[in-house]
Amino acid sequence: MKNLTYLLKIKLYLLLVFISSPNLFGQVTALKVIPEVQQFVAKNGNYTLPGSIQIKVHTGKNDSLMLIATQLKEELQSMLQINASISATSALKAASKNEILISYSHTALKNTEAYTLELDTNTGITIQGASRNGVFWATRTLLQLAKNHEKTIPCGIITDYPDFPNRGFMLDVGRKFFTIDYLRDYVKILSYYKMNEFHVHLNDNGFKAYYDNDWSKTYAAFRLQSDTYPGLAAKDGHYTKEEFRDLQRLGMQYGVNVIPEIDIPAHSLAFTRYNPDLKASAPYADDHLAILDDEKLPHIYRFFNQLFDEYIKGDNPVFIGPDVHIGTDEYIKEGKGRDVDNNQAKRFREFTNYYINYIANSGKTPRLWGGLEWLKDKPLTEVKPAGNAVMNAWSKDWVNAEKMLADGFRIISTPDTWLYIVPAAGYYRDFLDTQWLYTNYRPEKVNSVVTLPNFQPGLLGSTFAVWNDICENGISQLDVHYRTMPAIKVMGSKNWKVAPAKSFEAYQLLAHNSSDGPDVNLSGIYSQHELQAIAAKLGNKAISFNGKKEVILGGTDLGYNYDLSFDIKPKNNNKNNAILFQSSYGTLSVNTNGSEKLGFSRDGYTYTFNFIPNNNRWQTIRLVGDYKSVTLYVDGKKTDHLTAYKKTEGLPKGFNFQQTLTFPLEKIGDAKNGFIGEIRNLQLSYIKAQM
Repeated sequence: MKNLTYLLKIKLYLLLVFISSPNLFGQVTALKVIPEVQQFVAKNGNYTLPGSIQIKVHTGKNDSLMLIATQLKEELQSMLQINASISATSALKAASKNEILISYSHTALKNTEAYTLELDTNTGITIQGASRNGVFWATRTLLQLAKNHEKTIPCGIITDYPDFPNRGFMLDVGRKFFTIDYLRDYVKILSYYKMNEFHVHLNDNGFKAYYDNDWSKTYAAFRLQSDTYPGLAAKDGHYTKEEFRDLQRLGMQYGVNVIPEIDIPAHSLAFTRYNPDLKASAPYADDHLAILDDEKLPHIYRFFNQLFDEYIKGDNPVFIGPDVHIGTDEYIKEGKGRDVDNNQAKRFREFTNYYINYIANSGKTPRLWGGLEWLKDKPLTEVKPAGNAVMNAWSKDWVNAEKMLADGFRIISTPDTWLYIVPAAGYYRDFLDTQWLYTNYRPEKVNSVVTLPNFQPGLLGSTFAVWNDICENGISQLDVHYRTMPAIKVMGSKNWKVAPAKSFEAYQLLAHNSSDGPDVNLSGIYSQHELQAIAAKLGNKAISFNGKKEVILGGTDLGYNYDLSFDIKPKNNNKNNAILFQSSYGTLSVNTNGSEKLGFSRDGYTYTFNFIPNNNRWQTIRLVGDYKSVTLYVDGKKTDHLTAYKKTEGLPKGFNFQQTLTFPLEKIGDAKNGFIGEIRNLQLSYIKAQM
C-alpha cells in the first residue's frame, strides 16, 4: 500500500505541475546532458551530491541491477571522487537525502529503454527504469549531470526515452587496425552518449590505384582469429576470439550491441588472397568473389559457411550477440561501374538471399548493406528479409529504402552524403557537419532525395560510419577519434531526441565541454589544474635517466591543440629509439631509427624531425601539435614543421600522407630502452579550446 501511495503521489505531482506550468517541460534546456532528455519538470532548488552516498538497489523483481549499482559506485569514485556504498532493499519508496535508489518501474513507461530520474533535496535521487537498459541510461544521465553541473544539479523529475531504438556507429577496422583496448574504450564512449550499437567492419582492402594498379601489392586484412583457416587473420593486427567475445560482453554490460561484419562478396581481397580459388575473373576485380562461376560457387559457399559456423556455432561461439552483418555492397565490374548484366544481378541477389537465410537459420538476425537497387535482373529475383533482416540504407543508388520497407526489411539510415567520415581522403567528409546535423537531420532522411514520413514503421534509427579507405596513410587511432567524437555527440543527440530544444550554440558549448566518459580520455583533454599536476612531476629540478628508469606522469595522451615544452640534456650513448615520453598510443624518442634525431612513433609509423639534440648541453624543446601537423621549436627557434605531404615514393603512394602526434603523457623514460640523460621543466598547455 505504501508503494502504491508513493507512485500515485508522483503521478499527481507531475499532473499538477504540468497543468499549472506547462512551460516547465521546456526546462530541459537547463540540464547539461547529451543527449537532451525528453521531459524535465523542475522543482525549487538544487541537489548537491555529497562526498559519500548510499546506493540502494530494489530487489523486488530480481537482483540484476546490482551490477549497475557496482559500476555506478566505481564511476562516481573515479569521475567525481564520491564514495558510495551499496545495499539491497525490498521497499519501493523515495530515496532518502543521501541515497540513490535504483529500481525497475512499476508504472507504464513509453518504451523499454525509458526511465525516470528524480532529484530532490529532501528525498535524494530516485531512478526507475522500464528495463535494465532504462536503468543504465539513467545512470549515464546522472553521471553527465553531476560532471557538467559540478555536482550541483537542478532538482526535478526527468522522464526520458529514445525516439529511435537503434543508435549506431560503424568503424572500419579492416583497412586500419584499431587495438582491442581502443574498441573497449569506444563501447564506453558510445554508451556515455546513449549510442547502443557498435558495428565493427572486420575485413576490407585498399584501392589498387595506390599500389601500382597491382592487386597483388594492394593492402588487405581480416581482423579476427580463425582456427578453421589458419593464417587468414592479418599479421599486422587482429583480435583473438576471446578478445572479441569479451568486447561483446563489455557491450552487453554497457548497453551497446557489438555487431560483427564479414563483408562479402566484394571487398574480399583478404579472402581471395588467402585462397585464390575464391577469386573472380575479369571483368571483376581480384577483391570480388567468383559468384558467377558455376564451378567455384559451391566452394565459395562451403568456405564462408565454415567461416560463419566457426564464429556462430558450437558450445563457445565467438559472435555471442544477436546480429551478424554480411556486407553485400558494391559488386560491380572493374572500371565499368553501372555496366550491369542480367546474370551478374541474378547471382548477386541469389548470393544475398543465401546468406541472409544462412545467418537467420543460425539463430542470428542478418544485417546487410545491400546493392539491390543497382543490381536488378529480369525477371526480378526477389530478396526476402528472412530472420527480420536489417538493411543499412547508405546510398540512393544502391538502396531503395521505400521498396525495402515495403518488402519487409527493417532499415538503419546510414546516408553516405551526410554520415560518412573518410579521414584525410579529400572526399565524403573529414568531419561531420555537426551544425547541419543538429539543426536539420532526422533519421527519416535516408538519402539526399528521399525523406520518409516521421517515425516511419520499420525505420530503426541511424548509424554514422568511419571508412579508412586510404590504407597506410599515416592516420592514427587518435586522429580518427578526434574526428568521431563530435559525431558521436551529435548523432547520439539526434537519434535519442530528434527535435532537441537547445539551440545549436548552447548544444555546441556543452558538447565541447563534455568528456569522453568515466575512465576514458582518448580526447586527451585536461583541466588546467590536471595539466599542472602532471607537469609538476617534472619540475625545475632535473631528473637523471639511465636508460632503465621510468617516471609515471599519470596522463594518457595530450590531445590537440597543444603547446608544450621541456628541457633535455642527452648523453652520447642513447640506443636506437631511446624513449623520452611514452603512452599506450605512441612514443617520443631520441636517436630515432639510429638517425640521432628527435622523432616519434605511433600506429606502426615512425617520423623524425630534422634536429639532432646536442649531447651534454641543455636545450629547450617545444612542440605545438594539431590534427594536421606538429611543429618543433628548439631554444625558441622554429626548427621543423611536419605536416601532410603528397606521397610519391614507395607503396602505397599517390595520396596525402599524414604526420601528426598526440603527445604521450603516461611515462617518461622506459625500463628497457629509455633515454639516457637529464630532463626538466615540463610545461603543458592548449593553444585554443578543444573540439
